[in-house]
Amino acid sequence: MSFYAQESSKWKIGIEYSMDKLSIDNGQNNDFLVTEGNINGYGIEFDKNNHTIGVITQFLFNEKISVSSGLLYSNKDFTGTYSCGTCDFIGTFPGYSPETLKQRFLVIPISIDYNFQLGNLEPILKAGFKSNIEIDNDLKQQSKGYFLEAFVGVLINYEILETWNIGVGYNYQTALTDLYKSDNYNLRTNSFYLQINYHIK
Repeated sequence: MSFYAQESSKWKIGIEYSMDKLSIDNGQNNDFLVTEGNINGYGIEFDKNNHTIGVITQFLFNEKISVSSGLLYSNKDFTGTYSCGTCDFIGTFPGYSPETLKQRFLVIPISIDYNFQLGNLEPILKAGFKSNIEIDNDLKQQSKGYFLEAFVGVLINYEILETWNIGVGYNYQTALTDLYKSDNYNLRTNSFYLQINYHIK
């Protein structure tokens, strides 16, 4: 959900909320992350409900083209089950319980937006990058602390009153750099969001 306040200038400011679904290449939900040597690590499953929330700004060059940025907080949690191929399990039960592995980031997005303005409907195409700066990670020792994503998306706004718009949007994000030192992480994110705009005249 986004709330924008617009004055008689070229700037908008607001808040944004999205629901995020993580996966890897080809939309798969399972992977293995090496954390010790060449064998030991975590079998991971992207089954958590994640979200992103924060402050966004927009600068309007004209009625059709604008640039957006902001500062967001995002969690990218997943379920991990530790696997120890080099452990000696003789006389013990060879299993570990699944656990939630937490990842928290400050995200700085920047995008170019194009507005088609079809009457009361405003389809907007977005494309840009997101810098993800780690602030918390249960696997911090294996993490590089930062990764970069590219994203494309579409937002469809509908004018319900002179100063109010409501819209729904979708972003597809793909990691351009690896978060973890030992693996090609190949993280993908599908984000769905609701946006409510209020324009102050």
